[in-house]
Amino acid sequence: MKKPKNLRTAFAVYSIQDCIGEGGSGLVYRAVDDADATVAIKILDSKKATRDKLKRFENEYRFCARNKHPNIIVVLDYGLTDGGDPFFVMPLYDHSLRQMVGKVEAKVAFELFTKLLDGVEAAHKLGVIHRDIKPENILIGNGGKNLVVADFGIARFEEEELYTAVETKDGSRLANFQYAAPEQRTRGKNIDHRADIYTLGLVLNELFTSELAHGTNFKTIKSVSPEYEYLDLIVDKMLQQDPVYRYQSVDEIKKELIARGEEHIARQKVDRLKSTVIATTEVDDPLIDDPMRIVGIDWNNGVLNIRLNHSINQNWIWAINNMGGYSSLMGKGPEIFQYSGNEARISASANQTQAVLDHFKQWIPRANRVYEDKIQQDRELAERKEREQLKQRIQKEEERANVLKNLKF
Repeated sequence: MKKPKNLRTAFAVYSIQDCIGEGGSGLVYRAVDDADATVAIKILDSKKATRDKLKRFENEYRFCARNKHPNIIVVLDYGLTDGGDPFFVMPLYDHSLRQMVGKVEAKVAFELFTKLLDGVEAAHKLGVIHRDIKPENILIGNGGKNLVVADFGIARFEEEELYTAVETKDGSRLANFQYAAPEQRTRGKNIDHRADIYTLGLVLNELFTSELAHGTNFKTIKSVSPEYEYLDLIVDKMLQQDPVYRYQSVDEIKKELIARGEEHIARQKVDRLKSTVIATTEVDDPLIDDPMRIVGIDWNNGVLNIRLNHSINQNWIWAINNMGGYSSLMGKGPEIFQYSGNEARISASANQTQAVLDHFKQWIPRANRVYEDKIQQDRELAERKEREQLKQRIQKEEERANVLKNLKF
């Protein structure tokens, strides 16, 4: 594929500088846009790409274009070259994790790994398995403060090529697949997110020791960073040959780290409203994202019926009944209302209805604030309680192990 001089999209013109990456069916270039910002551009060589590779390229573009997670690469722009080759534009990062392996303090290595966990977990929660995690596919920017998982070509390396390399014991080709999980090396095996768990274990050990954890006598984290000795137990479980015996999710790894006293670890969930991945302590409640408001009223046979934009749950009823000082007609306070579905009902004569409605309108914003505070406090309390339970579990396990170790019979 001939190096282009310029690439145009509907939004910008990019001046190609130099090639900074190469794959089996495409290239990555450094480029400068017409606002003088430096970016990276990934171009697929349509002449070399199979239909499957083209589909993977499209999948990668669509996933990264939708992405809003800080630890997953984002696509900024896209287009076609003059020759019809598809490309997309990404931020340019300083270097990959490869340049930091074995060259940073233990604390920094651990912080990088926790960011990597966040990025991979976010992909898993959105239904994407990476299948090719390795230091070269993890990009670092802003002086080491930013980390993103990149190359979401979803099994960019050819699995058929891997199978052939294993079956023919071709060492030079196998070197390209050092981070493949055992199940990725055998035909017919089911490949799921636990393959990423395995490769995360390899990367974790390598970050500290500069060596891949292959075989049985690999260098341990304890041997180079005794203060992180407990990570060896976690690596061992991540590297189990059978996926059944590994951690079954990134969240299980995080819970183990939290139990070991790593309080800054953030657990994550999918925001039900926006289909993005957020911290478990963040609120994703529809009554907070779109607060309660009146959408309709009716009065019939002495009953005022106020319709709200959401179904009314018990927490919101608690909030309106505990919002503090309020004004109301005698005997027409919030505790007198009956709530069902998205409706609040109360008996009211014809000449009372407007005053009752006006008071209810005044209560809603205050009830919404109390509701949000309660939901946030409940989430934080539940998080603290679970973290404490995790710590207690580890303490009991360690106590049992110590007792058994010292018993003599």
